[in-house]
Amino acid sequence: MSGRRVFLFSFLLAGVVLAGLLTVLQLRQADSGPGGGPGDGPTGRPAALARTTAHAKSVTGGATWSSTWSATVPGRGAVPERVLGSGRCADLHAWATSRSATPRGTATVAFTLAAPPDSRVLVRSLRLVEGRAIRAPQGRDVECVGAADPLGGRLDRWGQLSVEHPKPLQLSRHVRPGGVTGGVVQAGTTDCSCEWWIEAEVLEDGVPRTVRIDDGGRPFTLAPPVRRIGTPAEDEGQKYGAADIALVRGRPTRGRASGSLSVSAGRLLSRDSQELWMVADRNVPRVGPLTANMDVPGAVCPRVESALLSAGARPAGYDTFGVEFADTGPSPAAGEGTAEGTVADVRLRVAKVERAGSEPTGYGCYPDAWTRRMNADRESTDVDLRREDSEVPVLTAEPVRLYRDVPGVPASGAMFFGVFATGPTDLVFHFTVEVTVRGAGGQRTRFTLDDAGRPFVLAARPDSRSPEDEEHSYLEIGRRVS
Repeated sequence: MSGRRVFLFSFLLAGVVLAGLLTVLQLRQADSGPGGGPGDGPTGRPAALARTTAHAKSVTGGATWSSTWSATVPGRGAVPERVLGSGRCADLHAWATSRSATPRGTATVAFTLAAPPDSRVLVRSLRLVEGRAIRAPQGRDVECVGAADPLGGRLDRWGQLSVEHPKPLQLSRHVRPGGVTGGVVQAGTTDCSCEWWIEAEVLEDGVPRTVRIDDGGRPFTLAPPVRRIGTPAEDEGQKYGAADIALVRGRPTRGRASGSLSVSAGRLLSRDSQELWMVADRNVPRVGPLTANMDVPGAVCPRVESALLSAGARPAGYDTFGVEFADTGPSPAAGEGTAEGTVADVRLRVAKVERAGSEPTGYGCYPDAWTRRMNADRESTDVDLRREDSEVPVLTAEPVRLYRDVPGVPASGAMFFGVFATGPTDLVFHFTVEVTVRGAGGQRTRFTLDDAGRPFVLAARPDSRSPEDEEHSYLEIGRRVS
């Protein structure tokens, strides 16, 4: 054999050996799982990649229904008005995440795990894996107070994980072959700007496996907390029902503070307390699929309301508002009242606006077992905006009763009132809530409250007309009817 042929044969042989080594290395790397070793199974050997599949997305809902979600959106561009204000947390979250916003302090992930069609799965634990460091986020801070997410609210809350204290969540969740299980996990940090993901340790028919839960193949991100945007009144007022408040730093927020006292006003989302009535300048196709199954009580009307708010629709006819108070100053022990001798005057500063265009499209939705008495369950009074007055009194010298539920949180309280708006269909009322607080010593503090820097809006209802008369009117049945 010539020297040239020997050289070519040796070269080819070396290539085959090298390819074999690379294959072995790749197989070993696959056995170790993504992002590092997943931990040892019962046999003491590293667990292999699972056939169980995972799907995950970040959501706004936290560990409780009054949780706060905040993030930093890259750049200094303005945040659109359509994603700010009452009932728009889902819109703000979608807008921010589409622009690669980095969650601050905590991040909540809703996920599902799907078992292979031929294997039973036991989910044994979840652990947070810290990835690469990222730059400290720079941009515009946004925040949702009392964020509610339809997806996160329908899955079990599996627990909380921490970057600084990576203790696994021990579980025992069984999944039948081809079945699906899901949950919500909250991850938190105090000082880490980093990537992260979750690894689920599972048994597939007794064989230990590792499932990576991430953002569609990419790690999630997280950075340390930022200074809060909302006021204590907004935080503590969530228990009264003024939830889903989307805010941004750098523009007026709905709450104002003076000394230790803060005051906030908000439209109460309909939920189960009153019928929903809204008008839009165009048909909203998203509502149709939501109302396909009306026998799910408490689920349909809130989703319809969220879809209409996202499309720029306006509440019409009647709405309920709450004024929340919070005092961060010294006060008696939990459960005892504060602000002795303090009273508040509440009035609306109103402007009438005639909308242009064709007849608006009306939408109505009634909760299961709704009655007209439900509209006034919590309201001290109601006012009608038909008058020509630019200022409409609501409450006069109303005692401010504050209570501290648990030690270490602001003492808080609330006042509720209803607002009627009647007139031609092209009439819309814009108003702010003016609150004057008078202390026992005669000192006065005035607060001007709005909807994330904009006036509250309520469209007029034609006389003798109800949501049942609208083209799009729905009733939650709450039970199946054969």
